[in-house]
Amino acid sequence: MLCLVPLALGEEAVVESSEAVVLDPIEVTATRTKKSPGDIPNSLRLIERETWQRHQPGATVEEFALSAPGVFFQNRFNFAQDLRIAIRGFGARSPFGVRGIQVHVDGIPQTLPDGQTQLDSIDPSLIQRMEIVRGPSASLFGNASGGMISMTTRNPQSDGLELAPRQVFGSFGYFKTELWAGKQERGFDYGLFASRLGQTGWRDHSRMENLFAQLKFNIYSGMDSDWMVLFRKFHSPLTEDPGGLTFQQAETNPRQAASRNLLFNAGEEVGQEQLAVRYRKMPTAQDEWTITAHLLRRDFENRLPFTSGGRVRFDRWVGGLAAQWQNDRQLAGRTNRFLAGVDYGIQNDDRQRYDNNNGQQGALTFDQVERVQSVGPFFRNEWQVSDKLDVVIGGRWDWLHYRVDDAFGADGDQSGSQTLSQGSGTVGLVYHLADRHQVYANVASVFEAPTTTELINNPSGAGGFNPSLQSQTSLSQELGLRGTPSGWQYEAVVFYIRSWDEITPFELPAFPGRTFFRNAGKSRRLGVETRLATPTWRGLQAEVAYTFSDFEFDEFMANNVNLDGNTFPGVPAHHWEGRVSYAHPSGAFGQIRVQRVGRFFADNANTTTSAGYSLGQLLFGWKGKWECVEASLFAGVNNLFDDRYNANVRINAAFGRFFEPGPPINVFGGLSLRILPF
Repeated sequence: MLCLVPLALGEEAVVESSEAVVLDPIEVTATRTKKSPGDIPNSLRLIERETWQRHQPGATVEEFALSAPGVFFQNRFNFAQDLRIAIRGFGARSPFGVRGIQVHVDGIPQTLPDGQTQLDSIDPSLIQRMEIVRGPSASLFGNASGGMISMTTRNPQSDGLELAPRQVFGSFGYFKTELWAGKQERGFDYGLFASRLGQTGWRDHSRMENLFAQLKFNIYSGMDSDWMVLFRKFHSPLTEDPGGLTFQQAETNPRQAASRNLLFNAGEEVGQEQLAVRYRKMPTAQDEWTITAHLLRRDFENRLPFTSGGRVRFDRWVGGLAAQWQNDRQLAGRTNRFLAGVDYGIQNDDRQRYDNNNGQQGALTFDQVERVQSVGPFFRNEWQVSDKLDVVIGGRWDWLHYRVDDAFGADGDQSGSQTLSQGSGTVGLVYHLADRHQVYANVASVFEAPTTTELINNPSGAGGFNPSLQSQTSLSQELGLRGTPSGWQYEAVVFYIRSWDEITPFELPAFPGRTFFRNAGKSRRLGVETRLATPTWRGLQAEVAYTFSDFEFDEFMANNVNLDGNTFPGVPAHHWEGRVSYAHPSGAFGQIRVQRVGRFFADNANTTTSAGYSLGQLLFGWKGKWECVEASLFAGVNNLFDDRYNANVRINAAFGRFFEPGPPINVFGGLSLRILPF
């Protein structure tokens, strides 16, 4: 066997190689073209895959996004509800999955035309880099763009076949097996990843199991063109939902499941496939065309903890097509980039509801097909006005058409349609104080249309749409300072966002576990985000991030109660994160990460509070290399301080069932191998 040993250790080379290695300029693509982070008039956190991500349990995307100010994660442990993400408060209302935030993986939208995103089919162990744009990005991505998360999955690092198996064990029956294989050939490369994850769970009725696979081809069809072909498969045959607890229940026995969740066997089964093709062509040195097509199918079934309509099934098909043109030319003797394109998406959900008779399927109570079509033409112009000043202007118009075809008929024909359209714009400035320091500012608008799930959850109990639910619109203003002097990284941002018709969740006693939605009148968000990271010195590196959030309703009447001046639920006013890591030349490494989350409200009325908490993680291990093999042994301790806390808070839950307690101190460990090209 011929062993070809690369000069650097593949995916860790960027962050752990010696100072003698010359690094390529850093570029990001979250604004739809390759740009230096210092030239973008937005708050952006770029996270590259390194040792600390490689040796996490590999359960949720939150493990990858360390120390990202302005970003708040909840619900790492209830896989039936999926990971929840809030960026500057956008997404905090979500009862499951992600709302108000656009998510792309390898340039392929994971956010549906109606604004929903499920993260269950994204394996964090496959992520190579993550770019998080904080603040409105609707001028580029349209509906539900209160923030943007762009992920890139792993590619092979060297010529020849590369194999990388990994095995992780943990408390509460945690068990994950992974295998990565990749190879570069003349004119193309490919990567194959597969994983299986299972756990019994700390809380009662929280078992889960899923399987995931991805195959990605990059084909270089010429000096000026390339193709990417991508296929993903996700299957989750078992995911139990332990449900929310009251404060007293959580204090008395935090491990228990809600009694109704046990009675009705609450949980879900999911199957999903996605196919995508992207083609890029540079006919001239100044022009680049990109065309992307994607198709997704999701088969979903869940059991909610009530009888009437408590068993839900849908078969979802989603298709999309995007085309964009990038032109780089001089304007008044200065560098100018113009971007124009259009996105089209279509979503078709064939949905039924049945009675849930103590976990068994009962009579059909609801049967309809929900369709959403979206069209969004956009443009963006980035002009270097002078050596120190860049100006960005962009705009987009989105048209969304919703239609329901009622096939149930027993309660009359509830078929209907609804059309929403909205323009979005942005203006941004970047002033370069020096080569590695910038001041930037932007003003941007964003809108968020109700998702189909939100529209069809009609409090009246009838089919069709909820006629009183409208789009949410916002106007954002932001001022920031950032820099990267001598290996340091710093940023400080202040923002102010005004919103109208804020979409907020609530539950009804007759349907506990089902979330309904309504509009608040006006709201405002005032926030500060800061981050400081040190350069690596003799293997030692540290960073700290702090977020302050002052979010309030200005005008809001709910059930004849005046909620003016109340604080947004689900978002802490204060959020700290810190990390110190060390890598020794012998191969030993270690890290301690601490997170402090301040208290926050669980309901719009601000009558119930989720207490603040402190979480810590200690990670340590050793890695070595012998000819063609690299190996790592690692172990970690989660909830290092054994704090009692709520891993998730169900906003405005009925019967006071707000809280999903997180596990106490627990451990994990594993072994990873990398068999170098041969």
